[in-house]
Amino acid sequence: MSNRRWWRRSVMVVAVSVAAAMVWSAVALGAARKRIVWQVHWSDFQIEGIYKDKELVAKGLRQYVQEYQKSHPDVEIELQSVPMEEYLNKLLVAQATGTGPDIISVLNTWGPQLVQDGVLDPVPADLVKDVKANYIPVAVQGATVDGEIWGIPFEVGNYALVYNKKHLAEAGFGAPPKVWSELVDMGAKLTKRSKDKTIERYGFAFLAGWESAVVHPYLGLLWSCGGEFLAPDFKKAMFNSPQGVQALEAELDLFRKGATDVSGSVWEFPQGRVSTMIMASWYESTLVQSFGKEYEATVGVAPVPELCGKSINAAYSWWLGVNASSRVRKEAWDFIRWFAAQPLKNGTTLMGTYQATNIGSIPPRKGDLNGHPAQLNDLYTRVFVQELAHARHEPNVLQGAEIKSVLWHEIVEAWHGRKTSQQALGDAARKIDGILKELY
Repeated sequence: MSNRRWWRRSVMVVAVSVAAAMVWSAVALGAARKRIVWQVHWSDFQIEGIYKDKELVAKGLRQYVQEYQKSHPDVEIELQSVPMEEYLNKLLVAQATGTGPDIISVLNTWGPQLVQDGVLDPVPADLVKDVKANYIPVAVQGATVDGEIWGIPFEVGNYALVYNKKHLAEAGFGAPPKVWSELVDMGAKLTKRSKDKTIERYGFAFLAGWESAVVHPYLGLLWSCGGEFLAPDFKKAMFNSPQGVQALEAELDLFRKGATDVSGSVWEFPQGRVSTMIMASWYESTLVQSFGKEYEATVGVAPVPELCGKSINAAYSWWLGVNASSRVRKEAWDFIRWFAAQPLKNGTTLMGTYQATNIGSIPPRKGDLNGHPAQLNDLYTRVFVQELAHARHEPNVLQGAEIKSVLWHEIVEAWHGRKTSQQALGDAARKIDGILKELY
């Protein structure tokens, strides 16, 4: 064998050996690491973090996951970002093909179907005990389906009255309205019209465009007057009652007195075209960015004005669950326990810090509510946190989104004047009773 042939053969042997070693290492590493897939409804900075002058000022999910993987080298976590409006359908399709994620972010209205379909793994006993002891009641209600807790709450949302301080001052009002009749009168006086009677500035605008936007504020008024949305056994609708009509009539008063019309939009508040609105807790960052230096001088927040002597606001929530079909259920729960239920020295959790500093939402764990005063006790969020004491969670009912959609469209019919309050609520109740009859 010539020296050249010997050298080529030696190189080939070494190359094959190195390649084999690399393949073996990859196989061995893959076999050793447990892969967890978490399907999230967040994206962009919510995953990658918030940077200022190229410096990370608020961690995204990616940084938390990397931190966990560093201390748990046997675990690999993949984040799959899915838009919220596509989340449930994609989850159910993936589940049907055996490719569902291991960790699931659950909007409370999805919970009953996921439980009924056997998608969710029962929550470990220590975490159930932790949720009951350390979370605010309205969040515990949100994670409860058929009397059992099915996930770890990480976000709760509710509503308050957001108003333009400058508009109120220009009109001679020194404070926001405390009762609904004041809101109606104030809204009418704050409204400005052009010569052709077109509204140039709305005294009040309704949140609209999807089912919860319209139904949640209505439910708050309904509950304030002592009415009920659905029967406790979910066999029939109950909002077509005198209290339900009273609540919808209160909304219609804003139209009758000229405080608003069906073209009014809360999204025009940042342009100064809306003076008051009932808004959710997640709108703060938009207002801060829109008003800039004038934010604190312009934006005010107060409880929703009382109707029937009370102010109850509707709440909704998100929670983390684990897929019952996952092969890494234990590892998934261990990660959730580390991220969302393990208190730090100051009583907060990593999930609570993520919600308060990155997402800008309200974390429902008591330690987190007390541990982030800079974010949760500011001009905007403070009132929402305070009003959680008067919040009532929407019911976790099968086909909850469909049921709310029916009521949403009928309420809008009344806003347009195409139906009376009684007709709209009666029609909605008949349709919803038909849905409930098939489910309960």
